[in-house]
Amino acid sequence: MIGAGVIFTNDRYPRAATPDLQSLRPSEPDEHTRLTVVRRGASIGAGSVIGCDLSIGQFALIGMGSVVTRSVPDYHLVIGNPARSIGAVCRCGNPLVRFSRTNGKAVHVLCSDCHRSYAINERIVQEL
Repeated sequence: MIGAGVIFTNDRYPRAATPDLQSLRPSEPDEHTRLTVVRRGASIGAGSVIGCDLSIGQFALIGMGSVVTRSVPDYHLVIGNPARSIGAVCRCGNPLVRFSRTNGKAVHVLCSDCHRSYAINERIVQEL
């Protein structure tokens, strides 16, 4: 799901003209154009800006207005400018746990909405 007004960038060092300023750079993709991969089930909130050459993990959730400058792992909830990972979310979208509460310890979490089970260890989230 891509919310309203989401912006995807595709050039890490954009320039409108050639270095000598004698002509415009061509608009077709070139060696400077970078891809962003959005994996299945990911949701990107309205008004977010997504940097180039990144990956948005499966079932990741990006809060509205976030500015994503780093790849987002599977099942992570990221918010802010720049976006930071603050917790894990279920594939149904329900928040599972805030990382600040786990202190890096391995935990097993059960979604209160859909009852799916997850293992979280050092911010790596795996559906069981």
